[in-house]
Amino acid sequence: MKLKLIFIIGLFLFQSKAKDDRSPIAIDIKVEREYEVTKSKDNYIFNFLDNNYLVEADSFKQKYFDISLTFKNTSDRQVEIWLMKCSFEDNLLVNNNYIFIKGHECDSNFPFPVKFKPGESKTYKLTLVKSIRFDYPCQYCVFGPQVEETKIGLIVIDDYYEPNYNILSYDLAMEDKSKWTIVWSNSLKLLGKQPEPIEIK
Repeated sequence: MKLKLIFIIGLFLFQSKAKDDRSPIAIDIKVEREYEVTKSKDNYIFNFLDNNYLVEADSFKQKYFDISLTFKNTSDRQVEIWLMKCSFEDNLLVNNNYIFIKGHECDSNFPFPVKFKPGESKTYKLTLVKSIRFDYPCQYCVFGPQVEETKIGLIVIDDYYEPNYNILSYDLAMEDKSKWTIVWSNSLKLLGKQPEPIEIK
């Protein structure tokens, strides 16, 4: 009887901990617009040299995705997350190495806690850029399997319910990845068709 009681208490504590570990923030992303941008090769010559991209023309095309990103508080309490006032993309990351978040210029930029009432949502706009390595691969590049899905991760560095209002602590936490908690969005299929792998004999 005692063993059964201990098991039930242990199971209850485990379930409570598992519930507490879940993020109260849900992230939803969707593509609003997909397009190609033509760029001059001259402006990216050092990038081409570093990566051995084969661009024979004077220009190249790169794929862009305009994304809407929505944070929602799914809990019954107010929550707060740290974001940069202008470059909020600094608090985000991508789960693969061929999609990148396009930054933008900022006049006034500093970290601040964004508050979400219970059930409240906030939507942000950002642009994702696809690497040209699949369209202009180097001569001896070998492509193995790629991560097929693209997800956006929110870097959480503080307590959702009782944040530490200290900008110096924010800077230190952003430099220490071991202190990060990552909340991932739903997935998008942005990989597209890839070149056939090169067979090396």
